[in-house]
Amino acid sequence: MKKKYSLILPCYNEYKNLRLLIPLLHKCFYRSNYQIIIVDDDSEDLTIKKLKSEFRSSKNIKYILRKKNPSLGLSIKEGIKKSKGNVIVVMDTDFNHSPKDLKKMIRLYNQDNYDLICGSRFLKGGFSTTHFRHYCSKIFNLFVNLITRGTFTDNMSGFFIIKKSLLNKMLDKIFYGYGDFYIRLLFYMQKKELKIHEVPVIYGPRKFGQSKTKFVKILILYSFETIKLVLKNI
Repeated sequence: MKKKYSLILPCYNEYKNLRLLIPLLHKCFYRSNYQIIIVDDDSEDLTIKKLKSEFRSSKNIKYILRKKNPSLGLSIKEGIKKSKGNVIVVMDTDFNHSPKDLKKMIRLYNQDNYDLICGSRFLKGGFSTTHFRHYCSKIFNLFVNLITRGTFTDNMSGFFIIKKSLLNKMLDKIFYGYGDFYIRLLFYMQKKELKIHEVPVIYGPRKFGQSKTKFVKILILYSFETIKLVLKNI
């Protein structure tokens, strides 16, 4: 089957970042069949209205406005449900995830018949935005693997390429909440016999706006969700 990529970009008040990111993303998919899906959780900065005006000549950008129940996981699920591609790509919109790393991941996916490609900060050549965040996340990742008996080097990057067919019957089980969706995704995928490849990625600094992530609060939430996930699947 010929590959068509659907790149899901969940966002909230990220217009300034997206207006810089979108042209770089077009270059990442050079010679590929793709669509970009921007899922906006009712941004106050009028993200969709401004992007539609700025990129009105780009016919392969789809816009989805969600006005209820803001959620990173639900936004990604909505994007997947309305996607036309057979390959799903998910990345952040604030330059935390680098277009350069995306280009590398796409190239690998095109070369080999992988089921899932994951970005990892904890492989050689990868890193987080700060030393504090990097090593705290690395320790937490060891906790997740201990609890889930997993082998992934980064259970929290949220930067991945996957065959859509692997998700079709699992959307409700995986995509809700915040970044904990990614822990659930990897938990369920590691139970399948899949061809998986992890790629080192370097997190970049946010260009505009403020992060929505409260780091300590998020780690507590993720801990709770990881334990709940394991107990539910005993």
